[in-house]
Amino acid sequence: MAGAAATINLIRARANATPITASQVTLDFILDERSRELWSEEHRRYTLLRTGTWFDRTKKFNLIAGKVITLRDTIFPIPQVVIDANLSKTMSQNPGW
Repeated sequence: MAGAAATINLIRARANATPITASQVTLDFILDERSRELWSEEHRRYTLLRTGTWFDRTKKFNLIAGKVITLRDTIFPIPQVVIDANLSKTMSQNPGW
């Protein structure tokens, strides 16, 4: 955690933000930092899905979508052309689609 805090502090120093300690480094803290540092530069949904935090964080922080999302929204349907392109094995659709 000390190394993570040191790396985060390099970025925070550039932005004149208060340094953090190793005890403050959590996944939520890193995701919050990424949202500030990479605002409009990353595909945040993929980062949150990869870390397993998309559903909970969207419910908590997105005042519009958070009210209507369901766990089904964590996956997309597999396009039919992709399913049809698998000639050697049957490919099933994602559950719920």
